[in-house]
Amino acid sequence: MTFKASALSWSTWNWLSAAPTDVGMRLNEAFASFAAQVNANPGQSNPLAILRNHASATGTSRYGYVWRLGHPSAPVLLRFSNSGNRQGYNLSSSSAQFQLALESTYSNDSSTDGYGSFSSTLFQLNAGLTHYGPDGSPSQSWGGVLLVLMDTTPGQEFFSYTLGPTGAEIYQGNQTLVLFRTPHSSNWNVHVFLSEVYGGQGYSDNGFLAINDSYVSGFLSPAPPSGNNQQLVRGLGFTPAVQATGSFSANRLQPRIQLPSCFWLGTNAHTDPRRFSRTSSPIGNGTFYQLGAAGSVSFSRDLWLLLPTGTPAAMTGWGTVGALPWTSISDRLSFCPLAPLEPLLLGGSAQNDFVTDWPGLAAGAPGVAQHPFFSLQLQGSGSGSGGGGSGGGETGGSRRPSTGVLWPRGAI
Repeated sequence: MTFKASALSWSTWNWLSAAPTDVGMRLNEAFASFAAQVNANPGQSNPLAILRNHASATGTSRYGYVWRLGHPSAPVLLRFSNSGNRQGYNLSSSSAQFQLALESTYSNDSSTDGYGSFSSTLFQLNAGLTHYGPDGSPSQSWGGVLLVLMDTTPGQEFFSYTLGPTGAEIYQGNQTLVLFRTPHSSNWNVHVFLSEVYGGQGYSDNGFLAINDSYVSGFLSPAPPSGNNQQLVRGLGFTPAVQATGSFSANRLQPRIQLPSCFWLGTNAHTDPRRFSRTSSPIGNGTFYQLGAAGSVSFSRDLWLLLPTGTPAAMTGWGTVGALPWTSISDRLSFCPLAPLEPLLLGGSAQNDFVTDWPGLAAGAPGVAQHPFFSLQLQGSGSGSGGGGSGGGETGGSRRPSTGVLWPRGAI
């Protein structure tokens, strides 16, 4: 079994620390373990690597990491760091930030407090972690957790971590990052889920997809349940953001890139506390754990993990996921695994539309016959179904026109 999970907790959780026993360097330990295993898989000519970690900090306020995501021709770097001890009051005001950039744009030097600098980035977003610990401003001595998941199966490798304080401050935020591979991409896809988990103030999920060997932003399609639906869904597909000109080819079928199957998205807005909840799987052989929740607002969404019974530890010396401070809740949720989504036919417009966004057999004759626009071209001048109907005034469903023909109109 290559799917593994481990977790650690602290009574005082301090992101602004480079101590080997604190959260930053334990996260570095986890990713180093994953990278070593993945780099040993066949065909890994461009390996994962760690360029920076907490020990790279030259100042007293910026801490984080720079990870190299290997690729045959266009490796990228993922950097996460905070730019100060300011804690912020919501996701957008946090000083922490994710940046995704081509390695060719990176200056591998001591700038930016030891974390190097980019001349340009592909994507960046504010990253939560609104409380950093007792060295913050103002200081906080909350506890916290680090949960790590990994699968090293060739072709479907993924690494995920969840960082989350466990105090009672309403503006604290959870952060979950997922790096994952699919057969549809030669690069690593990135998903970031952020939530202000206690007060239910807001959330953010962002997908950055490797389409045709280039990164584009993406959105979950169809949208997961939100608000008061009390439903979790697995099998959602990321759809690349459609642009007139961009890094994917227009008018071609694109795969729906799905998160690893252990992740479920939905809502649990009725349940308090709105994070670190767990419930038994209704189909058995596992437990659902709530990694991030946005609470009671109507647009909120949650991220959950379905952990199979008997999942082995990812690293020695770490604890189990079940030992974290979860709150068991009654099974009030409904669970809906979706059927595998068909590829999407993408056009060149700014939005998906019914002409180009026609999945399934859209590229073949059966798809044309069912298409809401193209099927009309098969029906003659009248309205009618694809199997007959009125056409040009003829009886019996004929599609022959009543005028302008070049042959005798005999009985049909």
